[in-house]
Amino acid sequence: MNKLLIGVATIILMSCNTEIKKENNENKHNLETEINRKIKVLNFGTAHLSQTSDANSSQINLNDPNEKADLNKLVEEIVKFKPTIICLELEPKNNNYIASTYLEYVKDQTKRLNYSDELNSIGLEVARLSGTHRIYGIDSQTGFNYPSLIEIANKKVADSLYILKVMDNYQRVNALKFKEQFRTINTRDYKMETFNLYNFLATQHTTGNEEGVDEITKFYQRNLKMYSNFNDIEMTENDRVFILLGATHTAYFDIFLENNPKFQLENPNKYTDY
Repeated sequence: MNKLLIGVATIILMSCNTEIKKENNENKHNLETEINRKIKVLNFGTAHLSQTSDANSSQINLNDPNEKADLNKLVEEIVKFKPTIICLELEPKNNNYIASTYLEYVKDQTKRLNYSDELNSIGLEVARLSGTHRIYGIDSQTGFNYPSLIEIANKKVADSLYILKVMDNYQRVNALKFKEQFRTINTRDYKMETFNLYNFLATQHTTGNEEGVDEITKFYQRNLKMYSNFNDIEMTENDRVFILLGATHTAYFDIFLENNPKFQLENPNKYTDY
């Protein structure tokens, strides 16, 4: 009798294990299917390589053969993502200009967009090597008074020390060579540091006023408009989207995209590890 009970228990246990394993496999398959249905996005932060009004700008010299070689290698790595759509830090009103310039660029790489050079050396070159012709501007230019908030922060010791620490880090990163600079600005830590700076500046104000909120609202609005422009682009589950923006914008886009069930964010550090 005991042997019979043990045998029955063994059969039941084996059956349960089989069902659990089957359920786990089904869950894994469903998860993979769900991920595969999402539009893959490589949200990539870039330093501005020329023509920037930013208070802190990169010191990369693309006339240096070693720096140029690292730029070319980065482009080769990004091409492996196989983008079908490329988004640049230009306003949508420039889309016809982007398209016409790109057609010339494909035949002659001296034909370039008259904006900061990363749009050409990375954006158009990735497009050329990937064979995609779907290139869109998603920027939305909005000015805000950044220095005035720094001035308010500098009136308090603790806030002034925080600003000094962040600015020192910006200067350190801007002085890095191409490869290490791009690797750094695409880390989660760096993106969140710059994201937090703007949130911190929103808290700065004189007595009875809300200068910080008023100014940083403009910057939030710019990023939300950029996100809206991005979502205006027709795309399907078969598309792979490469976004090339200044590092601070990528911080906002990471948060927007990782909370949107339509998209699957690619790890940018996978493409800076060469």
